[in-house]
Amino acid sequence: MEIARPHAPTIRDIIRRYYTVWGLYSFAGGFLFGVYPIFLRSRGLNQFQINSVLATYFVVLFLTDVPTGAFADLLGRRRSYVLGASLRVCAFLLYFMAHHYYVFLIAESIDGIGTTFGNGAIDAWGVDALDEAGYDGLKDRLFSRISQLTTLGFMGSAMIGAYVADIDIAWPWLLGAAGYLVSGTVGAFLMHDERPRTTTVRIAAIPRQVAANVGDGIRAGLGAHTVLMLSVASAVTFAAWAPYWIEWPVMFNESLAVGVWIVGWIYCGLSAARLVGAEVSARIQGDESKRAARVSMLVIGASAMLFLAGLFGGRALVSLAMLFVMNLFTGAMMPLVQSWFNEQIEAGNRATLLSFNSTFQTMGGAMGLLVAGRIADTAGIPFEWQIAGLISVCAAPVYWATRRRGSEAVALASPAK
Repeated sequence: MEIARPHAPTIRDIIRRYYTVWGLYSFAGGFLFGVYPIFLRSRGLNQFQINSVLATYFVVLFLTDVPTGAFADLLGRRRSYVLGASLRVCAFLLYFMAHHYYVFLIAESIDGIGTTFGNGAIDAWGVDALDEAGYDGLKDRLFSRISQLTTLGFMGSAMIGAYVADIDIAWPWLLGAAGYLVSGTVGAFLMHDERPRTTTVRIAAIPRQVAANVGDGIRAGLGAHTVLMLSVASAVTFAAWAPYWIEWPVMFNESLAVGVWIVGWIYCGLSAARLVGAEVSARIQGDESKRAARVSMLVIGASAMLFLAGLFGGRALVSLAMLFVMNLFTGAMMPLVQSWFNEQIEAGNRATLLSFNSTFQTMGGAMGLLVAGRIADTAGIPFEWQIAGLISVCAAPVYWATRRRGSEAVALASPAK
């Protein structure tokens, strides 16, 4: 008598579940997009304090991203993702009730820890499952589609959040908490085909094993030229662009003065530009040797548009047009960089090295936010955007220098045993 074998997931099935988890996760986070800095301003914070709240989030990511990435590699992507979603539910509920600056810092710290537990877990699970199922070729198109899907999720929930915020500025936090509860539950059911662990994990041994994984991941990241250079370039762009993400809602909400709902429409317009950019990126078939040049040119274009948006800051519609073009460039660039980085690392330490890259991003973002907050309070947001454009263009030569070496295929680092 023949024993039935367990159903082996197909590539199409994995991609569908991969898209579903990412779509729900992004939809949950989008309710606050746009209204987040306006909410903090309504609770009495100035621009530096608003920036410092987000900088706290980035500092927490910087301190915990690699350890929680190692946790995902050690105990599983699904458990990491569900824990992260649960922590974000708690953080959003605390935000809803908070009225003081220091409480916001606590809530942001909890949200940062929750983000790191989920950060990289979805991609690590999805990419490993696809590789196990026999997915072949570059993943540029796959990441372009995910970028489009997550942007659509953000657009839908951001529009809902903006209109709800016109009724009560705090209600979007309740919507976000409910969204993460749903996404965590669905992820627990769909992320079920991880590669079996070869060793049994004992609770008492977790700290030592996590520490070993962290050390291996950092050594692998620092020792691999492409991984390190891509991470440095990400730090530069995050330092320049992170302040812009939370400054434009405040600037246009005050200059247009028609209601919080307009922020939702502006966010959707900028997101639509990123969608178009990602679609163009997915349709252009470029060979691997030209990727460094393409990414460098896109960074230069985005930096120039941010500089011009600040230069024409006194004319809201002209500034918005520049930001629209900037988002066309960033939408085309991000999937290329994401795919480029994922191709440099092997399955065994994928989540750890994804977190290694995120650590550079958050370090740059935290520093940029604090400096930009002071500049915005003293010289204005438009001037800060001009400075940010000059900083972000410095990432272009870093990407150009990251042309793939023939002797380096992947970052070879085995997970701790």
